[in-house]
Amino acid sequence: MGIWEVLRRHRRAASASRLAELCQCSLAEAQQSLDLLERATLVRKRRASRGRRSAVYETAVASISVIFDRGDPGEARIFRGLEQFVTRELEDKHFEHEIPITSAPAGHWSYYHCNPMFLEAADIEELRRRIARVEEFVSLLNDRQSESMTTQSCNHVMAIRVSPLGGAVMPQPHVRLVGRNLAEAPRRAVSAPSTRLSRREREAVLALRDGKTRAAVAKHLGISVYTLGTLCKRAYRKLGINRVSQLRDIAID
Repeated sequence: MGIWEVLRRHRRAASASRLAELCQCSLAEAQQSLDLLERATLVRKRRASRGRRSAVYETAVASISVIFDRGDPGEARIFRGLEQFVTRELEDKHFEHEIPITSAPAGHWSYYHCNPMFLEAADIEELRRRIARVEEFVSLLNDRQSESMTTQSCNHVMAIRVSPLGGAVMPQPHVRLVGRNLAEAPRRAVSAPSTRLSRREREAVLALRDGKTRAAVAKHLGISVYTLGTLCKRAYRKLGINRVSQLRDIAID
């Protein structure tokens, strides 16, 4: 599907060799993908002619939409296979190119969380709201980049998966990655009685991360702005940060 998107952004017919060049893949891989796309009627092939030495391809549709009837057994079977394909061929393949955290360039940001969890109905609703904000932002990026006529290799991969579990799946420990600057901080900071945020600390930093003003947060918590400042300093120390803008770059338990 990457080749289809590159061809769509190219805005004009292109040969298999040209697409292989744009996608930085082998000619055989590009040709195989184009054959599959042609079979699925997603691209049209224009054969070689007197003024054209090789066949060229163009997109047959402007966009792709999939309509799924959850109650249809045949379609449900197709989508189960599609889910397996996405996990095996897309996510796994993309993450093969992931830069290891030990050799990531300076300023590189990455986040990983994979754990079975127990979520109450209210937790699920809150999670859906938060993921919807991420989805909205990603959709905005996709729309903006979709209008681009340049073919640029992707430099980040993101996968968010939330699924209900069946069977007896036990909870797993939460493993936190601690940066060297925090690990090498004075011992009094590392060996504080607790590095877990209190309910009020968590409520405050989440509100600040969402863009609320200190005055609004203090009013909501029923405390003064001065007390909120003291509370935030304590929370920041536990999180290993020193300013509010860094809240966007970390996961808050």
